[in-house]
Amino acid sequence: MTKNWLLNSGIFVSEASDQNFGGVHSFYDEKTSEFAFLYPEITGYYASTMRFLYEHDQNEKYVNFAKASCNWLIELYENFGGIIQGISPEGVSKKYVYSFDTGICSKGLLDCYLISKDQKFLEYAEKLNNWILTNTIENSGIVKPVKNLSTGKFEIDNKVWYKKSGCLHIKLAIPLLQLYKITNNKNMLDAAKRIANSIILFQQPDGSIILHKDNKVINIHTLLYALEGLIHTYNITKDETYLNCCKKAIMWCENQIQSDGSIDLWFNSKYHSKSSYPIAQLIRLKILIAKFEQKNLDQKITKLKSFLISLQAQNTDKFVFGGFYEEFGKSIFGWKKTQKINSWASMFSLQALFWLENFSEIDFEKETELLY
Repeated sequence: MTKNWLLNSGIFVSEASDQNFGGVHSFYDEKTSEFAFLYPEITGYYASTMRFLYEHDQNEKYVNFAKASCNWLIELYENFGGIIQGISPEGVSKKYVYSFDTGICSKGLLDCYLISKDQKFLEYAEKLNNWILTNTIENSGIVKPVKNLSTGKFEIDNKVWYKKSGCLHIKLAIPLLQLYKITNNKNMLDAAKRIANSIILFQQPDGSIILHKDNKVINIHTLLYALEGLIHTYNITKDETYLNCCKKAIMWCENQIQSDGSIDLWFNSKYHSKSSYPIAQLIRLKILIAKFEQKNLDQKITKLKSFLISLQAQNTDKFVFGGFYEEFGKSIFGWKKTQKINSWASMFSLQALFWLENFSEIDFEKETELLY
């Protein structure tokens, strides 16, 4: 159901005559019956999702979709001089280039290269990785978050969580490591390890990982982004320090699981929601750790899956059916499901559900490489 939604709902612009052929929308709004803005970061995830599907089912359609997404990203890069945040029907209002988005798109390009063997995608992935390498990484491994193309300067906005350096940027180790594996460029490995080592600035004694190093706010989604970077780093370096950080943080997350299988998205914060995508992220990481330790899945997975499935759209409308709603938000009237069918929640859930269904067959090292 989820695969069908990702391929056929319109979330991916599949009409070759469309000027945005290959782009992926952020979400489908069930209230307005409209797709939201085209999202470059999520288009990068889409290319990686297509590689994941292709590795398990050699259907050329997945290669063609990945190529379309990456060609759209390349055109965007050429037009704006970087991976901008998004394109709406009104065009582009502010030209910001986010380090995180750039890294995710680089991984999408690398995944596309690996299944298409088209050198162009490797060349552009190298451009994006080199931009991260030469512009964003501080000596501590902290990554500068966003560059304003109008001024040519990196900025920080303390009012917006993703415009600050945070634990989420540890995920940028992934494309650097992937490029290292392809090219054997040791600069990429060294940079990835520097980024991964910045976990010491964010992980607390109880295993939790704060969003920014200057306050105690925890966001489960970004915490799990950090772990995704760390488990990739372990997979390449075999340094168990990274794996142990993961295990400690996963234990903390497990202690936050509520009776319905949900976990609050925010801790020590004014925000209150329970989202689908971090649950899918946690399921994926728990599966990989279980495979590494050669253990069976525990009952916590069952609870997490139950909550995740409760956010899968059952409406038979093709724009909705099989995708995943973004979250339950909390108001004075209680918990209410948002009417947004979310693209990245659906991509993360696709991988989580596939691994659950095929747990006995999957391999730790291979699937960790395919984790997006």
